[in-house]
Amino acid sequence: MRPMFDSEWFRLDNAAKIYPAAKNSRWNAVFRMSAVMYDKVDGEILNLALQDIIKRFPSFNVTLKKGVFWYYLQYVTKKPEAKEETTYPCQMFRIDGESHLFRVVYYKHRISLEVFHSLTDGTGAMIFLKALIYRYLDIKGVKIEDSNTVLHYQDIPVEGEVEDAFSRNHAPSYGVLSRKEPPAYQVAGQRENRGVLDIIQGEVSVAELKRVAKNYNCTINTYLTSVLEYVLLKKQLFDSASAKRKPIKVQVPINLRNFFPSITVRNFAGYINTCIEPEDTTLEHIIEETDRQLKENINEDYCHKFINSNVAVEKNILVRLAPRMLKTMIMKLSYFSLGENLTSCSFSNVGKVDCPSEFKDYVDRFEFVLGPQKYVGNAVTCVSYGDKSVITFSKCIKGSMLERDFFRELSSHGINVKILTNRGDE
Repeated sequence: MRPMFDSEWFRLDNAAKIYPAAKNSRWNAVFRMSAVMYDKVDGEILNLALQDIIKRFPSFNVTLKKGVFWYYLQYVTKKPEAKEETTYPCQMFRIDGESHLFRVVYYKHRISLEVFHSLTDGTGAMIFLKALIYRYLDIKGVKIEDSNTVLHYQDIPVEGEVEDAFSRNHAPSYGVLSRKEPPAYQVAGQRENRGVLDIIQGEVSVAELKRVAKNYNCTINTYLTSVLEYVLLKKQLFDSASAKRKPIKVQVPINLRNFFPSITVRNFAGYINTCIEPEDTTLEHIIEETDRQLKENINEDYCHKFINSNVAVEKNILVRLAPRMLKTMIMKLSYFSLGENLTSCSFSNVGKVDCPSEFKDYVDRFEFVLGPQKYVGNAVTCVSYGDKSVITFSKCIKGSMLERDFFRELSSHGINVKILTNRGDE
């Protein structure tokens, strides 16, 4: 069912194009959204639910193909299957021109959606996961009437859900961003064996986070970003001679749907790199500086420039005419020099998950995990549901202990932290 398309394929959105180019034999960009249920997951029912909802999400029912000038997405006829999880989270995808770019796995009480980033961003993945849970509970006989916050599997997809919102909102008159930034401090360490991703989570109360953030006169997002910067700063001060110290930069994603009306379930996110200098030694000052940077830059003007910067490269006539292999070489270099090299760590906070009210009796919490980064060893996420915020550290380097210092700092502010890991929970 593809009423909005004239052919069997469509183009990658603007943000998606970097990931096939930057991938290699040991890495591709994968992330995970999960729902932890109160009851043990029924794999057969979950698979039935997946078969039903894939028809509702045509932009998920695709594989990645190589064209002469660009990679592109093509529909696949084979059905995706929900499978029991047997490995570490966020394993690489087979980019073979035949397989789906997402997987649904389950383990005991957890339902997880893992996605290759060319397919969608965190918002799009959460939309898909909520629709999957809705249908899963529906098949189990749960009556859900409060369904305004979820896409129903029987609805007809509309054009706006699969649009490239970057191209539609390209406005050259706003100008572009300067990409000239100094390299950031990054935590060093021995990398884990291939395929190993260590997950350390802290479950905290949303109410407690709000209370502490209010004491600092900032938002929860600013507070958590600042604490992460603070512990990174202390680690660099401990590890490095003063002559070698670099800025602490945390990459904070921006949901562009908050500034430009769009219902796309594909990629539509930007980011800003906060920047804390090694001389900024107190948490209070870091919070003030981070708050200022986020307020001054997360606005419509910045987002226009971010979109323009991305789209301008794609529209450059020399880039457009270059064969795909040459584009890949250029974009691999760009991913390092203009991407992860400028970041100490990423902090992706998807905020509060809005669900049908009936979910509260069946869903305990949501989780968000970023897979291994290509160069940076640590990534941090946060997602909230009800009064539970789950802050997740995912890392592919051994013994950085960044998460220990982070959660200790939260505890010192009176926030109770329940620690979970992929070494022994559920």
